[in-house]
Amino acid sequence: MREKVKTLIIWDLKKDLNKLHRLKNSVLCIGNFDGLHKGHNRVLQEGYDMSKRFERPLVAISFLPHPRLLLRPQNFFILTPVSAKILELTKLGADYLVMFNFPSIMNIEYKEFCEFIEVHLNPCGICVGFDFSFGKGALGTAEDIKKFFSKIEVKIVGKISVNSDQKISSSLLRKTIREGSVDKYPKYTGRFYSVRGCVVKGEGRGTKIGFPTANISTTYFLPPDGVYACFVKLLDQGNQTALKAVCNIGPQPTFNSNKKTLEVFIIGFEGNIYLKSIEIMFVKRIRDVMKFQNPEELKKRIQEDIEEAKSILASW
Repeated sequence: MREKVKTLIIWDLKKDLNKLHRLKNSVLCIGNFDGLHKGHNRVLQEGYDMSKRFERPLVAISFLPHPRLLLRPQNFFILTPVSAKILELTKLGADYLVMFNFPSIMNIEYKEFCEFIEVHLNPCGICVGFDFSFGKGALGTAEDIKKFFSKIEVKIVGKISVNSDQKISSSLLRKTIREGSVDKYPKYTGRFYSVRGCVVKGEGRGTKIGFPTANISTTYFLPPDGVYACFVKLLDQGNQTALKAVCNIGPQPTFNSNKKTLEVFIIGFEGNIYLKSIEIMFVKRIRDVMKFQNPEELKKRIQEDIEEAKSILASW
């Protein structure tokens, strides 16, 4: 695997500008790139092709925190943390990731932002999506970038959709997760929606009925309560093989517990992963959380869930 994207954080526009000098005359791809869906991939692919023609580095420019966290935080959550974004950008051919402190630039007029990019980065090419907006009040458009940088190559990538006229967007990805339609996520991104966390001590109820589960503590946004077929990776172990699993999100009504938990049963796995890091990749929702009359009924249904999960995961 190629070297990871080098990341530069521009927190102070006056003090940190020296970090940009090495990136002058590069090809720029500008956007939030949250979710890194197929629209983002096309932008980065076009930028990569341009960078190869010009024999110059490819620089992805993004913003920290995500602008919506400040401007429209309602119903918002991050799809791709910075660490995951770096890995995906590496796969897509970017050489650098520049993250601007959004509060420091949010009130800059869009023409000033273009002037800033011209003076401090002097790009040889730029690639953006057709719906990219920037500058104070998000008044700047992709066409404004093309007009300002008329002396260099500017590529505007059009709408990308899958089996419909609805464009693939980060908002569509969030809607998909909120609705629990995790099986649609790969169609838009080429990847499963995943969350990372740490295995912590639970109540041990799964072990008592023959299905020991890993209880996960995470800060990631979770799909709706229910049972899901999933793959997991044990991140602290050298082997990064994806293991088949069944995941439960929500309370445990059979045991009269209203505490929301994230639990994973790894099919056919034996081992101690307490306090280890884990990644859960959601493949498909199987059912709602249900209350059973007794643990034996629950045990029977869990076995059915496992068989259904095996069938679902076999197709992947």
